[in-house]
Amino acid sequence: MQKYIKECQAIIITAGAGMGVDSGIPDFRGNEGFWKVYRAFENKFSFKDCANPQFMLKYPNLFWGFYGHRLHMYRNKIPHEGFQILKKICFNKNYFIVTSNVDGQFQRSGFDSNNMYEINGSIHQFQCTLCNKLYDSEKFKNLSIDLEKLRAADPLPQCECNHLLRPNILMFDDQDWISTIYERQQKRFQEFLEKQISNKVCVIEIGAGISIPNIRNLGHTILDKIKQSVMIRINPIENEIPNDDRYFSIKKGGLEGIKELGD
Repeated sequence: MQKYIKECQAIIITAGAGMGVDSGIPDFRGNEGFWKVYRAFENKFSFKDCANPQFMLKYPNLFWGFYGHRLHMYRNKIPHEGFQILKKICFNKNYFIVTSNVDGQFQRSGFDSNNMYEINGSIHQFQCTLCNKLYDSEKFKNLSIDLEKLRAADPLPQCECNHLLRPNILMFDDQDWISTIYERQQKRFQEFLEKQISNKVCVIEIGAGISIPNIRNLGHTILDKIKQSVMIRINPIENEIPNDDRYFSIKKGGLEGIKELGD
C-alpha cells in the first residue's frame, strides 16, 4: 500500500465518524452509543430526534444542550496523532479531504481549509433561518449548559434580527440548512477531481460506515471515474471491499490503520 501512496500524484482522504474516535469523540449515531453519552435523554429522545430542526422548535433549551455539549467537546478534544501522519503523507502532493464529520478536526490539525469538503456542514458555524446570516461559533462562547439535564440556559444563541440561531449543519428532515459554504467546497472538489482524471490517485477512506453510506459511495464513484485510482479502506468492523485489485482493506481503527500507512 505504501507503494501506491508514494507513486500517486494525488491523495483524497474520505473520513467518517470513525476518524474521530481516537481523539475521544464518540460515534453516537446508534441509540446505544447516543444514550451512553446523553444519559438524560435515555428512552426519551434518539439521536435522530435531537439532530432535527423540529426538536429546536419544540425544545430549544434541550436542542442547544445537545449541540452546545457537542460544540464544547469538539473544541476541547485534541486531534489524534493520525492527523499528523496524514499531513506527512499529503506533503508535496495534491490532496483533498471529504468528510461527513462536523467537528473541524482536520482544520485544527493544520490542513488547508481550501482543500476541504464538509458534506454535512460544520458545528463551528451558526446560521439564522430567518435572515440567513451566518456566524462564527466563537461569538457564543458563553453558552451555559447543565450537564446533568443536558439543558442550555437562556439566553440561547440569537441572531441580530432576534431570531434563534442553529448550527450550520445538515440535520435529519432539514429544509432550512444554508449550504452556501459547502456548495463552494463541493465545487472546488469537483474541479480538483477533473484535474486528476489521467493521474494516479490514492483514496484513503477512514471510519466510514454503511448505515449512512455517503462517504463510502463517494469512494466507489471516484474509482469508477478515475481509472488509475486505488482505495485503502480503514475500518475495524465494516471493512469489506469489492473483488477488485484496486481496493485494500485494513481491519483496524482510524489511528492504528493510519499508522500502517506511515510505516
